[in-house]
Amino acid sequence: MFKSAIRKWGEIRYGRISSAQYLIVSLVVIIGLALLSMATAPGEREDAPYRVSHNRAGAGVNEATKPLILQWMKDRSDMPEQVLERIYSAAMDNVNADLVLAICLVESNFNPHVESEKGAMGLMGIMPTVWLEELKAHGIVRERDDLLTISSNIKSGGYVLGRYLARTNNLREALSLYAGGDPAYAVRVLRMLGEITQVRRSENEPRLEALRTEAQFRPALHLSERWGQT
Repeated sequence: MFKSAIRKWGEIRYGRISSAQYLIVSLVVIIGLALLSMATAPGEREDAPYRVSHNRAGAGVNEATKPLILQWMKDRSDMPEQVLERIYSAAMDNVNADLVLAICLVESNFNPHVESEKGAMGLMGIMPTVWLEELKAHGIVRERDDLLTISSNIKSGGYVLGRYLARTNNLREALSLYAGGDPAYAVRVLRMLGEITQVRRSENEPRLEALRTEAQFRPALHLSERWGQT
């Protein structure tokens, strides 16, 4: 019915249209309907979980890049290697793993026991005066000192970040709110996130190049197989 309506409209308006014209009109209508559907889709609730589209879940991170990321962490922190490994492992449990690592660097330089002059605690700089009671209510921490442990602090930071992401639906704005409304903070975190992404890509580039080379010769391989050549 949809196709016949388009064809009939073309015949009435311009006379019988060509196949190419019919295809173009169909594509325009389909794209328009898709854009309309996206524009009218309901927004997320404030407490709904949010996923950052450009960042991978910890479970999906290529473990081959772990040594490279740990070296990247070592180059930017004086913390012992075993501490950095625990931080890395805890971050991988978060859906926004690389973003968590970027925040940890900016907030604490990967020091789990740091406390700022404003009262921000631990790796991800959690403000207990703002978040402690809510974190307790959700069973993330039991007491204030839990914010100085690696796993509890990262879980707390992931929760706080998720709240801001759900509220703004914008990573840059969420990071700014995370730091009390400081846009420069968001710039620093995103810069570190970019470095992490680049490190991970550097490990994958040789593999991608190998796949490209294989793809170039695959048609010839299929042709030889078709004719029984070895």
